[in-house]
Amino acid sequence: MPHNPVLADQLPGEYIIRMRQQPRAARACGFGDRDRRCIDPPPILQLAINNPSITAEEHRARLHYPFYVVHCTLYDETGEVDCTYMPDGFPRQKRMMGNLASGPFVAKDEFGTEGCFFPFPDMSIRTPGEYRLKFSFVMLEPQSGVVGRSYSIGSIVFSDKFLVSSAKDFPGMVESSPLARTLKEQGYLISIRKGGDSRKGRGGRRKKAEESSDESDESSAVSPPRRKRKSVQ
Repeated sequence: MPHNPVLADQLPGEYIIRMRQQPRAARACGFGDRDRRCIDPPPILQLAINNPSITAEEHRARLHYPFYVVHCTLYDETGEVDCTYMPDGFPRQKRMMGNLASGPFVAKDEFGTEGCFFPFPDMSIRTPGEYRLKFSFVMLEPQSGVVGRSYSIGSIVFSDKFLVSSAKDFPGMVESSPLARTLKEQGYLISIRKGGDSRKGRGGRRKKAEESSDESDESSAVSPPRRKRKSVQ
């Protein structure tokens, strides 16, 4: 088996995941599969490597290791009760839907510093309430050749508390952050929401414009874009 320098000389607690972008709100999507409303803004995590004894080259090799995985589970607002599954009797077993695992994306952040990021742009929650997200970091070793082996969790972090509301109580989506925009520019598939333009109206028009903008952006995040029809002269 070839020697892998990334897996050698690891320190306990060497790999740490940190929240770079916290979730703030979400609109409950119910028990259908069409009306998807993703958590806003999308959580983004970053990997920190805490090993002062490695060289800059070894640090970069660890940063670019392609077999990291971060998995997300849903907890209550205290971070103590797992809310992943619905109680018995509901038509859908899982309370959270979407892509609950994220692989590494190495890119520069909004300050021009290279990092290893784990964005979660496609997660929805079915029922209203206050929740927190639990993220677990694992480093896979496919070179080991062992099928079905288990891996230990290298790092865990909880998000801040956020509110999932019904459609009538949902405050609307927020403008995309500089970090999300920067990752998008470097090739990550994440929807970008513009701010400012939808706020120019007054009263109901402004709210309607905001909701229309939100729905347009959300549908593009969970379904492929549609081509516009050419008008017949």
